[in-house]
Amino acid sequence: MFAELEANMTRQRTRDGISARQQNEAYHHGPAPLGFEKDDGELIESGDYHDVVATLEMVQKDELSRRKAAKRLDCARSTVNRALERSELYGL
Repeated sequence: MFAELEANMTRQRTRDGISARQQNEAYHHGPAPLGFEKDDGELIESGDYHDVVATLEMVQKDELSRRKAAKRLDCARSTVNRALERSELYGL
């Protein structure tokens, strides 16, 4: 019972901390997506942006597997999946 109470208190403190950070103007919502960099909180295309877009297009056309795309872009498959979910960033 005490462990459950402590876990609930920890979850609430975490939610409160996240809420406080989001209300702060200096909070920039985590790392930049694949193929982008952050400049003072704004997303800008990185040097490998066009390679990322070409690779993601190949994955969408089933010309390249997600595993090979991840290896080619030197990232995890979950990162490739996340990039494909946010295809509007890449003009796909």
